[in-house]
Amino acid sequence: MSKCRIRLIYWLFLVGISITGGIVTDIILRTKPFPIFVRILGIVGMVLAHFPLKRSGKLLSLFGESEKWGCTTRLVTKDIYQCVRHPHHLGVGIFMTSFGLLIGHIWSFLIISIIQWLWVVGFLFLVEERELMKNFREEYTAYRQKVPMLFPKLFCILRVLTKPIEVAKE
Repeated sequence: MSKCRIRLIYWLFLVGISITGGIVTDIILRTKPFPIFVRILGIVGMVLAHFPLKRSGKLLSLFGESEKWGCTTRLVTKDIYQCVRHPHHLGVGIFMTSFGLLIGHIWSFLIISIIQWLWVVGFLFLVEERELMKNFREEYTAYRQKVPMLFPKLFCILRVLTKPIEVAKE
């Protein structure tokens, strides 16, 4: 089994723990639910998070020369990757925060959001960035100096997400 698939399994386990922990805490403490508009905001956030998730996955499969499931041997720097270095992780963080809003209770929201963002940021700093530097050296160093890690250039991302992916390989 690839290391990328193992990482996914760890993350899914963490998702289950954080969701269960949040819901159980809210039940025990009998917290009041959020207003309906906050829950609707959660749905909107989940839908919006879908775009960077789907797009980054498609780009990696088209241009990343995938060796194993979830792992690539080529640095992708076009399209959404010119706006943010880790669009998939950004999408995961937004999705899980929005999911916490959708559940609609304070402890569920806090536990899910905090645990997921700690995972995203920790994984990026401790694993992903190091691997990318090791695998792509100077190319990644130059890319890293130009493109933000997790918080995208807003106008760049809006421009990219409103256009179809250019399929011609680099």
